[in-house]
Amino acid sequence: SVISTEGARFVGIDIKNFYLNTPMDKPEYLRMKLDNFPNDVIDHYNLRKKVDDKGFVVTRVDKGMYGLPHAGIVTQRLLEKRLGDEGYHQSKSTPGFWKHESPPICFSLVVDDFGVKYERRCDVEHLLSALRKDYEVETNKEGKKYCGFTLDWDYAGRKVHLSMSGY
Repeated sequence: SVISTEGARFVGIDIKNFYLNTPMDKPEYLRMKLDNFPNDVIDHYNLRKKVDDKGFVVTRVDKGMYGLPHAGIVTQRLLEKRLGDEGYHQSKSTPGFWKHESPPICFSLVVDDFGVKYERRCDVEHLLSALRKDYEVETNKEGKKYCGFTLDWDYAGRKVHLSMSGY
């Protein structure tokens, strides 16, 4: 679509630490062996006084973290709400494909990687501004990387060459 649309360009955007610190709908509880904690954490939180007779400590989890089975869906729902408030909506027929209500900007989203097609730089800035309200983002302005692929754009010739290093 990018090379088929005259004047269109591609930019990559990545949300850093996407699953981390996403507020949970309700707290979860996690039982961990005291041996899994570093000594400075044990001392700081006085965990030796909180360990049970089998060597476990129960911790409360209020925000998303890696390894939490439903962290992905909690994070996705929050992103949908936040982007929806800014006028971006996911396609009802194509999961992972998003558009804005008015300017001609669209993107595919795979976990935390955005592949953005745009015609005006101000539309990318709007998307970046919306994301930066809640997330730390990294951009690949040349659009050379997306989901592990290397993209070599020839906008004038309307071609893009995809490669994956090591394959």
